[in-house]
Amino acid sequence: MKQTSVLILIIFLILCSCSQEKKKTEFTQTNELSQKTQDIVSDLIEYGEITGSAVGYSGGKPKQWDNFTELKKNATEQELLLLTEHPNPVVKCYAFDLLVKQRNKNSFNILKENLKDTTTVSTQYGCIGSMTRVNDYFIESMSRPYPDNEYLTESDKRALDSLILFTPNLISNYKNRLLEKIEPKEKYYDRIRELALKGNNSAIIAISKYQKTSDIELINNLLNNEDTDIQFYGLKAVKNFPNENSFEYIKKIHSIEIKKPTSFNYAMLRELYQSIVNYKNGNSRILLEKTINESDGYTKQYHSEFIWLALKKYPNEIYNGIVEQLNYTESEIADLESEWSWQIE
Repeated sequence: MKQTSVLILIIFLILCSCSQEKKKTEFTQTNELSQKTQDIVSDLIEYGEITGSAVGYSGGKPKQWDNFTELKKNATEQELLLLTEHPNPVVKCYAFDLLVKQRNKNSFNILKENLKDTTTVSTQYGCIGSMTRVNDYFIESMSRPYPDNEYLTESDKRALDSLILFTPNLISNYKNRLLEKIEPKEKYYDRIRELALKGNNSAIIAISKYQKTSDIELINNLLNNEDTDIQFYGLKAVKNFPNENSFEYIKKIHSIEIKKPTSFNYAMLRELYQSIVNYKNGNSRILLEKTINESDGYTKQYHSEFIWLALKKYPNEIYNGIVEQLNYTESEIADLESEWSWQIE
C-alpha cells in the first residue's frame, strides 16, 4: 500500500511538472491579436520553418512566403511586439524581422532580452537549408544592412559586442565569430582567457592575438588533438602567433597529412599551410618543399593548391621559387585565382 502511494505521488508530481512546462510554452496573449493575425500565426506554425521568397532547385515561391507577406500586411506594430514573446521560434523570428524593417525603437531592447534564447529554428533560402538559434537569427536580422542605412549605430554595435562577450554561459555562433575577429584590447583579455580555459576554441584564436607565452599551452592542446576539426582552431591561432614551441606540433600534423591518400579535411589543410608560411623562416620553407617532393596523387594536388593560396595571401621573399615548383600553368593559376578570390581579397 505504501509503495502504491509513493507511485501515485510520483505520477502526480510529473503531471504537475508537465502542466507547469505547458504554461511556460503557451502564448497567453492570443486574445490580444485580431482573428486575421491569429489565422496567419497558425499558418506560420503549420509550415514550420522560415523561408525566402524562393526555395528548392526550381526556385518556386513557398506558401510560407505568402504567410509572411500576409503577416506584414495585416499585423499591427503592437501585435508584432507581442509576437516576439511567442513560444514558437518561427513566429517569433518573423515578427522580429518586421519590427527591424519598420525600424521599431524597441528592437534593440528585444534583441538584448533574447540573447539567451537558444531555441533552434529551421530556415530555407533557395537550395540552402539550415538550423539556427533564435538569438543568432535576431542578431543577424538587426545587423543586416538595409537600403536606407543600417539599424545599429557604431555605439550600438560596440554595446552589443560587449554584452555578448561578457554575458555568462551565452551560447551563440555570433559570439564565436566575434571572438575570432575581435581586436586584442587589454580590457578583453581576462574574459577571453576565461572563455578559453572553459573550452571555447574560438576564444583560443582570440587570445592568440595577444601573443603571450603563457597561452601557448592552450594553442598546443588544440594542435595535439587527433581530431582535425579541433586542430583547425589551433592552426588559426598559430597564424596569429607563430611561435617555435607550436611549430613542433605543426610538423607532426604535416607529416601525417602528406601521407593521407584521401579523406582530407580541406578547411584544416587550408589553415595548415597558412600557419606554416606565417613563420617566414627556413624551417617553414622545408615543410613546403617536403610536400612538393614527397606527396603524390590527390594528396599532392590538394596540398599544392593550399600552398599556392597560402603564398598568395602571405607572400614573403623567403618562399621565392616555391610557386614555380608547383608547376601550374597560366590557365590553372587563373582558375585558382577565380576559385579563391574570396580568400585572397
